[in-house]
Amino acid sequence: MIPRRIALVGALALAACDGGPVETVQIPPGALPGTGGTLFQASETAHHMLVARPDQLIDQPANAAYALLLYEIATVEASSGRLSDQWPGRLMREARPAVRAAAGLASEATAQQVVDALWAASQALRRNDEPGARAALVPPAALQTEIARDRLQRYTLPSQGVRALRELRLALEREAGPTP
Repeated sequence: MIPRRIALVGALALAACDGGPVETVQIPPGALPGTGGTLFQASETAHHMLVARPDQLIDQPANAAYALLLYEIATVEASSGRLSDQWPGRLMREARPAVRAAAGLASEATAQQVVDALWAASQALRRNDEPGARAALVPPAALQTEIARDRLQRYTLPSQGVRALRELRLALEREAGPTP
């Protein structure tokens, strides 16, 4: 009986990667449509929007909010021990403060607070509901409503975030193996 407990405690410790608590996030219904795995889908779409086609986010704050929501989800998923290579998850976590700062989001906010705020803001912006978007971008997720709203209008992913998403994408490709 004791060896099983030790194995369970050891597995939980390994899942935390760096000794910190394991982060979780509830994904809003409709945020990730499709059948792919959460980590793969969030990282691929975030990479496409933030790295491969960043110019398409200019003057598209709803898309920027959605792309950042996906970055948050990918960070949590990559850091939860789902990958055999823990390096990409660590890079995603280390880049997160810079990624959030560039959007006017609070670095000390929980992933859930940021996901909820970005989802509400992206949905409000898609409906052209500016008051709703501003109401979503409030503390503790955002530093200041006006700053966050303005930065989403012209969001550019910092270089740390670009590197982290590229490394995560490569790790996912390695784990998927060669395509037949």
